[in-house]
Amino acid sequence: MSITNYIRTFTQPWATDALPTLIRITLGVLLVYHGSSKVFEGMGDMTQSLTERGWPMPTMQAFAAAYIEFAGGVMLIVGLMTRPVAFMNITLFSIIFFVFHGADAFAKKEKAFLFLVLAVYTFLAGPGKASVDSLLFKDQKPDQKSY
Repeated sequence: MSITNYIRTFTQPWATDALPTLIRITLGVLLVYHGSSKVFEGMGDMTQSLTERGWPMPTMQAFAAAYIEFAGGVMLIVGLMTRPVAFMNITLFSIIFFVFHGADAFAKKEKAFLFLVLAVYTFLAGPGKASVDSLLFKDQKPDQKSY
């Protein structure tokens, strides 16, 4: 075995087709976990926090955030509407990171930053091969008419 083979082992990417799927599912699981307490145990704390900060329509915003996280997480796990859901999460976690926790120390907002980065990656990379989106749209080519 030559030195070139050893170099390839350490420098060439492995399983690049699986990475978008792995990150999409990981983000989905984390979002379901993060949003499930808000959905099933009530959004009182979140609504109260938004009210204290003077945000308009705190109940509606808490509801929207909880369901973007929870229902969006479920959709990401199966890979359904991946890019629109990722975009909604980019919007949500940008607001949380830059506005809601804007003046806070990074340690307080690092989780929002992590969710934001994972959502941006998922949006850019797409759903991956193991997804409902891939099954639904596998026969469609961008220039192909579907009517």
